[in-house]
Amino acid sequence: MSRWHNIYLDNMAYFFTATVVEFTPALVPVAVKEFIIESLNFYREEYLTKINAYVIMPEHIHLIVRSDSGENVKKFIQHLLRKISRQIVTDTQSILTGNGHSQKVNGMLDVLSRHARGKAIHRVWKERAKGVPIYSGKVMKQKLDYIHFNPVKRGLVKNPEDYIYSSCRNYYLNDHSIIYIDPVDVLML
Repeated sequence: MSRWHNIYLDNMAYFFTATVVEFTPALVPVAVKEFIIESLNFYREEYLTKINAYVIMPEHIHLIVRSDSGENVKKFIQHLLRKISRQIVTDTQSILTGNGHSQKVNGMLDVLSRHARGKAIHRVWKERAKGVPIYSGKVMKQKLDYIHFNPVKRGLVKNPEDYIYSSCRNYYLNDHSIIYIDPVDVLML
């Protein structure tokens, strides 16, 4: 079995997917989504990275990011996913120690524990986030459409712009209230 290896080139946009182990819906809580948004903003500044598109689904995220430096894109993704992982585990553990103890939360920690490797106690992400370079306007448009229609395809909303945690709202409603993104000119693609 060959393992996926990302190649990071300068001045290139990348389409990333990161999926939670066993498709566990760890990204459902609004607090987790808001933490992801805060983290996107933090690492965008930290690594001089532009966010062209995103969607936060119940068990995975998709991003299109770019930077002048391929190394910055690599660090952006690595640190972003590590920070989200830690927060998910911390939030889940705090629910267990508080009054909100439930079998569902305990089951999620069991899933994350079952996939841990090495010295880790928990593992949130199924595998390394796959970064696919976007080499043309046509591919960029395909990836944007894929990201924006993902919530509709999954039956979470009827219209793509109705899903709050997606850049579709930025592109088609000019709504940057959740997060500012660096839009690509879809008319030029």
